[in-house]
Amino acid sequence: MATHPQTATISLEDFIAAAEATHERLEFVDGQIVAMAGASLEHGLISQKIAFSLGLQLRGRACSVVSQGTLVAAPGSDDSYLPDVAVFCGAPQRERIRGTDLLRNPVVLVEVLSRSTADYDHGRKWFSYRQIPALQDYLLVAQDQPRVERYTRHGEHFWHYNETLGLIGEVRLESLNVSLSMAEIYEGVFTADQPSA
Repeated sequence: MATHPQTATISLEDFIAAAEATHERLEFVDGQIVAMAGASLEHGLISQKIAFSLGLQLRGRACSVVSQGTLVAAPGSDDSYLPDVAVFCGAPQRERIRGTDLLRNPVVLVEVLSRSTADYDHGRKWFSYRQIPALQDYLLVAQDQPRVERYTRHGEHFWHYNETLGLIGEVRLESLNVSLSMAEIYEGVFTADQPSA
């Protein structure tokens, strides 16, 4: 995170108005605005590769991929986050406020980690994401090494953790019946003969 949340709380509608008035990436947590740090080139490449791969594999199916700019929130919660990639299937469950949509039924969420957001993405954000009943998979993707952490829902309150390391192998998302190749995720970021940072 780039900045600490403000101390005064505001309404969700006031947050949406503030977000619409700026080019900054903003999230809304506990009635406070959280400004997100700018992204590295690697962050952008990884996010784009994942969104593109998922989009290709889901083509012609009733699932859609959105990235960097769609707010996601659990049903009944005002806390709103900007995942790097989100997938929903069927009709989107959304709440429209001032022309901005809050997506309430993502099936898969992806966060590309950075030093400034890793604790936040593993902590507060993950806690909030777990409250989304439709969510089946949460991916945390490193940008300093080829590493993907995957949480997969098993029942209402249980999550299975899996970690994939290196450029060989894939991340399987059973909820979508797709796989993400580690080599494709990290294409242009790491090569097989290049050590990770």
